[in-house]
Amino acid sequence: MTRLHTLLFGILIGSLGLMSPARSAAAASTLDEADDYTTRASVPGKKTATSSHYTITRNTDWAPYAHSVEIAPGGVFDFSRQVAVHAPAGKDGPIMVTPDGHFAFEKQPGRRVRFWGVNLCFTANYLEPDETERLAERLARSGYNTVRLHHYDRMLVREGGNSWDIDPHKLDQLDRLFAALKKHGIYINIDLFSSRRFSPAEYAAFGFPPNLTASQNRILFKSYIPIDDAIFESWKKFAAALLTHKNPYTGLTWAEDPALIGICPVNEDTLFRNVLRNPDVRARYETLFAASRQSSVPANETPPQREAAFTRFVYDTHIRSDARIFAYLRSLGTRALLTGANYTLTQGLAWVRDHYDYVDSHSYWSHPQFPQKSWAFPIKFRQDSPIHALALVPNRLSPVRIPGKPFTVTEFNYCRPNRYRAEGALLMPAYTSLQDWDALYNFQYAMSREQALEGGVENYFAVAADPIGLISDRVGSFLFQRGDIAPANRLITWAARSEEAFAELDKKFPDNFYLLGLVSRIGAKPGTPAEVRAAVPASDAILTGATPAPASPLPPKTWIADASLIDDLKRAGVIARDAVDAKGRRVVSDTRQIELDADSGTLKVVTPRSELFYAPKGAALSGDRVAVENVTADAALSVIALGDEPLATTRRVLVTHLTDALPEGMQFEKPDRKLLLGWGEGPHLVQRGEATLTLRLAPGEWKAWAVDATGARVREIPLQNRDGKLILNSATVSPEGTQLAFELAR
Repeated sequence: MTRLHTLLFGILIGSLGLMSPARSAAAASTLDEADDYTTRASVPGKKTATSSHYTITRNTDWAPYAHSVEIAPGGVFDFSRQVAVHAPAGKDGPIMVTPDGHFAFEKQPGRRVRFWGVNLCFTANYLEPDETERLAERLARSGYNTVRLHHYDRMLVREGGNSWDIDPHKLDQLDRLFAALKKHGIYINIDLFSSRRFSPAEYAAFGFPPNLTASQNRILFKSYIPIDDAIFESWKKFAAALLTHKNPYTGLTWAEDPALIGICPVNEDTLFRNVLRNPDVRARYETLFAASRQSSVPANETPPQREAAFTRFVYDTHIRSDARIFAYLRSLGTRALLTGANYTLTQGLAWVRDHYDYVDSHSYWSHPQFPQKSWAFPIKFRQDSPIHALALVPNRLSPVRIPGKPFTVTEFNYCRPNRYRAEGALLMPAYTSLQDWDALYNFQYAMSREQALEGGVENYFAVAADPIGLISDRVGSFLFQRGDIAPANRLITWAARSEEAFAELDKKFPDNFYLLGLVSRIGAKPGTPAEVRAAVPASDAILTGATPAPASPLPPKTWIADASLIDDLKRAGVIARDAVDAKGRRVVSDTRQIELDADSGTLKVVTPRSELFYAPKGAALSGDRVAVENVTADAALSVIALGDEPLATTRRVLVTHLTDALPEGMQFEKPDRKLLLGWGEGPHLVQRGEATLTLRLAPGEWKAWAVDATGARVREIPLQNRDGKLILNSATVSPEGTQLAFELAR
């Protein structure tokens, strides 16, 4: 067992999971709404001689790849220029929200800022001084202008102490990391409770039942912080200890440092979900609810009416709790923006999130599931396509946004070993840009010191250990921050009426509203259609549900989200006639830059500075300046102008060709790769894929090179010129080597 493997078992199995078992089941449930997609890709491997298990081995279609987390200075993956403008982070003052609902800094209020970063988890936050500088410099060179410090709190607390007793050595390491990130222009986002444990005295004060797991205790802590003073006091003491101490490497407290841009007080604290899923939590809130209306129970109240009243009580309790927490954080002097309820979506949560400085949420594709023991082998994964599921990750997040407020996603991932995860390289920058969101954080860069520094081969989340995930995220960050993909022209807003939103605890949005998020910007706002029209006058359409029926007549440009909604919006000219096909499987954005065909599994994103294609085997796709054909294996293909000029005039181009990659020795139950038994030892193996790219670029003496994982040129490759067009025969595996990217220059 490797050192990192030991860490997985020692940390994850030791009740320090990245998420609670309830969370993992919930994530799986959400993503399982996608249908199984027929496996299209080949699988490297063989059945071992000693068992029926399927082990990944090199063969003619899968070849070793020299994976690296480093970035070659000046190479095609060196995106440091977009981060250097911020250095040191905080130089332009505290972060602020602009009148149109985006991020800027107080000294530059007219210059909008977008963020793309990564999560550092567990021991990846605790490095030696030279390691800290090395990591911060590399993250900046990768193009990340923000980092979320996550799951740091468990290790920050002194062993054997109360949950607010901070270990001085660990704090020094964390302060160094904060300062190093700040120096390199990287802003910081944190939560103030994710995975720390509590002392016996605290557990007694909380009144928690004995013999609960750490995960169960965390769920109760999150559930009762709105209503239990002992729990709130425990949280306050940790928050004060961290935020008000002076960082010796910056000379500022964390609270007053403008490099700290965002705080979520309690990670994934969505109250309604804990009430819905935990009978003990529900019982305690039922008692409080009954006491709150002893003399005001309506006569002849029906069960549905009582449930609606209870639901409203739960959401109102969440709102009051957030107000108390935010007031305390402001009393500590923090200028960071505040958010909460950063997991899952319901109409009722629009009422909660409307009180935040910015809105945040989380979502995953092929999140791991644990059929036998939480966070232990065997590990179950789906093997289906997010394109086939209509871009489920960004699409399912779209209704969460509150128009007029910045929107962030502090956790997302297309998890390995899903064979279609390269689709995320295109889906995330495409649709998050279409929706005009403000910050994204891949979960995660690394969960350990070793992984952060060297990469490795293990873990389903860590992009540092996945060649496909790492290149996908770097390129996505570059495209999103540069603004290649245009925001949608139209805004469609959901009116979350109280009588509909609180009809049940888990009241969702209808599927046809999600679908519109692939066409135009969407979001939700609490209130009646008339109230939402007044609050969001820029809305091109207001939607609301049919049950219970809204007040009649509806205000102008308001529609009921029934079965005829898409056709109604087409007839009204809100969306184009060809925006959504009759089956709801082919969708074109209102900018005309993005076209997704779920049935064929294809995606095209065509902009002046970049053209992106997801091409299944045998597909032929074309944009304005790029055509793709002769595709031998499913692949995400990107052609991106480097610098500020468009593809038409650029002098330098990055081409990525992402198929699949798995560590040698990785073991599954079967070739379908749905049940993982072991990570293997490496090296990484890349799937063979070939494609012919025809590029219409500016005249000149163009040359092409294969580049390595750092972005450095490795060798020149042939580039044909045919009738004024360049022909690049891209191959991930060739006799000369294995590569996932190429550089063209003139």
